[in-house]
Amino acid sequence: MAAMLVVVGSRSVLAQGPDEYVSVVDEYRTGDPNTAIRTLARWAERSVEDSIRQWAKRLRPGQIVAAVMLHTELGAAILGSLPSRTSLQFGHARTLLDALTERRDEREHADAVLLHWFRFVISLYAADGRLVDAEIYARDALGRFPRDPILIFQKGAILETARSTNSPSAALALQRGRPPASATRQEQTLESAAAEFRRALAIDPRLAVARLHLGWVHVQLQDDRAREDLIAALADARNDRERYLAHLFLGGLAERQSRFDEAAQEYESTRQLCPACQTPYIASSRIEMARGRSEQARELARRFAALENVEDDPWWTYRFGTPDDDALTWLRAEAHRP
Repeated sequence: MAAMLVVVGSRSVLAQGPDEYVSVVDEYRTGDPNTAIRTLARWAERSVEDSIRQWAKRLRPGQIVAAVMLHTELGAAILGSLPSRTSLQFGHARTLLDALTERRDEREHADAVLLHWFRFVISLYAADGRLVDAEIYARDALGRFPRDPILIFQKGAILETARSTNSPSAALALQRGRPPASATRQEQTLESAAAEFRRALAIDPRLAVARLHLGWVHVQLQDDRAREDLIAALADARNDRERYLAHLFLGGLAERQSRFDEAAQEYESTRQLCPACQTPYIASSRIEMARGRSEQARELARRFAALENVEDDPWWTYRFGTPDDDALTWLRAEAHRP
């Protein structure tokens, strides 16, 4: 995802009121979005609320979408430093979206905007490790769009992550598909995540990211379907990140089953996709040690140490995921559309 604007709140002598609010919205839509975001960041909350109350039902549809994204991008920019203000900004965006949805002639367009907005906000909260917030938005979104495979996948990913973080979201894991009582709490949560991934795949069988996560969950549960899932995910992968993770997980599965030659091949494929990522070097070195080839293991370590730059490793972000760049790009295009 493109880097979010860093916003520093401060008092401003600029006028703040309903008339000026429209100017800020139009600046975001047709001028400089960053300037508009910085301007809104300096507004008193009362002025923002008054402006939205006055204009939510009077702005043109294109202006409403721009206003939604103005508040959303501001909220995203301050999530790490002012999460409570992020909640306020997302609340303003939802108020504006509701106003757009109430317009009968805009219902289909409003639903498309709302769906992409939910996808982005859920992914943003999950990527920041705020699983309770992500879960709240996921429930809201699925109440409105119960058969959207991306939203269903996101619900499963929240449960999968909650399993390893002792998050309060883990308490929500047993709502679907109860495994045997003898299963551990972590296994139960993983089974619930897998149920969501299967539900998403029943709607979109070629949703590679859901198949990828299902495969890795099956690896952890020692389910025989894991390899088939990961091969299918690799075949349907939409980008190198998904291909990287599919090869990495196939390697991990082979390594767990002591099929070291196969594991080495998968880790080599992973390294070819990301030559400056750390994980393939560590995994390949581990395989070489298991095969009794200590010198080759040391050579891999030296090769990694000699890299001038290390790239962001998709494995590092797998646990929480990343903000949905596709949804954000779509929303920005709608906000700036003439």
